[in-house]
Amino acid sequence: MIRYLRTRNGVGALPLVIILVVALAAALFLYRSWRSGTEGGAGREGPGSPATGPQKAVAAPPFTLKDISGNVYASSGFAGKPTVINFFATWCPPCREEIPGFNEVYRRHRERGFELIGIALDTDTLDALPGFLAAQRIEYRILIGDLAVAKAYFGVSTIPTTFFVGKDGMIRNVVVGYIGQEDFDREVRKLL
Repeated sequence: MIRYLRTRNGVGALPLVIILVVALAAALFLYRSWRSGTEGGAGREGPGSPATGPQKAVAAPPFTLKDISGNVYASSGFAGKPTVINFFATWCPPCREEIPGFNEVYRRHRERGFELIGIALDTDTLDALPGFLAAQRIEYRILIGDLAVAKAYFGVSTIPTTFFVGKDGMIRNVVVGYIGQEDFDREVRKLL
């Protein structure tokens, strides 16, 4: 027979222990999903799946956005160039983890016309963006995103999300979640 420990209010301690164990297991599961940088469980070892993107090559939606200095950039300025568009936020750990690899790949291929554009989806933390860019030593162009551009890009809801756009303006691949430097470089070389 199982004896229940009783607390002062008469509630058994065993049910509380079970609830705590279940809560901890759920927290561990959520933490592991967060660490992978995806909601769908794509791994950190390689590119994620195009879960929110097109199933076949489609034209990259046009946009016009500002940078932190107020300069306006239109996507038409990148026409004819292999371009990667990365949706991120300053508070996103997997987004921050990608930046050193992105910088390295950008340095390696920019002489070949490669463009890398980060679109910040920060809202409450937008004031922190200039300091973040300086601290991270980001070498590629960063633009301030909005709900309209996120919707245009197939309703980006998970960050980071990265779109690989060919010279013809067609989206060739979409990676939802973290992408390591080696896999990022491999996808960029396919565009060159």
